[in-house]
Amino acid sequence: MFETMTSAFIDEFPTYLRNKKLLVTAALCFVEFLLGLPLITRGGIYILQIMDWYSSTFSLMIISLTECLAITWVYGIGRFSDDIALMIGRHPPLWYKICWMFITPAVILFVLIFSMVSIAPVTYDDYKYPGWAISVGWMMAMCSLVPLPICAILAIVREEGTLLERIKKLLKPRAEWGPALPQYREKYEASLSGESRLRIFGGSSKQYYMTPVKADQVLEVDLKVNLTSVDQDEEFGPESKLTSV
Repeated sequence: MFETMTSAFIDEFPTYLRNKKLLVTAALCFVEFLLGLPLITRGGIYILQIMDWYSSTFSLMIISLTECLAITWVYGIGRFSDDIALMIGRHPPLWYKICWMFITPAVILFVLIFSMVSIAPVTYDDYKYPGWAISVGWMMAMCSLVPLPICAILAIVREEGTLLERIKKLLKPRAEWGPALPQYREKYEASLSGESRLRIFGGSSKQYYMTPVKADQVLEVDLKVNLTSVDQDEEFGPESKLTSV
């Protein structure tokens, strides 16, 4: 779990944190150390019970279910399998795909429904928590779920087109999606099917295996070359376009 959180911060801000992983890891360890201090006090077991009661049921199950559905059904189990093959050299077994697509979501959904049906206010032995403590528990459970719909709504609002067009566009990967290193990005783009290539790159005859920043630089250079050609045509006239055979 700690490595997942560290990787999330570094991947979100790679320009600033990629070369400072040791410092980021140390800072997060110190923050988690401070957050864990209340749990080792005489009343820490009551705080831990609230965290375990609410955070490990609804939020965890809903996020896990969303991840399974988004990867296997929205992104596509085929493309996900190709990505794994690109990294480890072989496709995952069929049983894994069946679990990711059907069995795992079904089990998570069953646990989620069972938890919702059997939910009761948090208790610890014979101690019953006050109302404000239960409210704090629900806020802890919601703090990891609320960003999901908020980010989805913001992404839809920032897109262009009708509501349906915006949703369809957001359900497709961006052109810069893929490995960051050029040698691996070239292999990734070569592994795409014709339909996926057309959807992502727009069917262009030229494919640049580079990051979006470098692609903008190439576009700028091409524009300067075209403007130079136009200036030469205006200076020397139409005859300058003739070439000898």
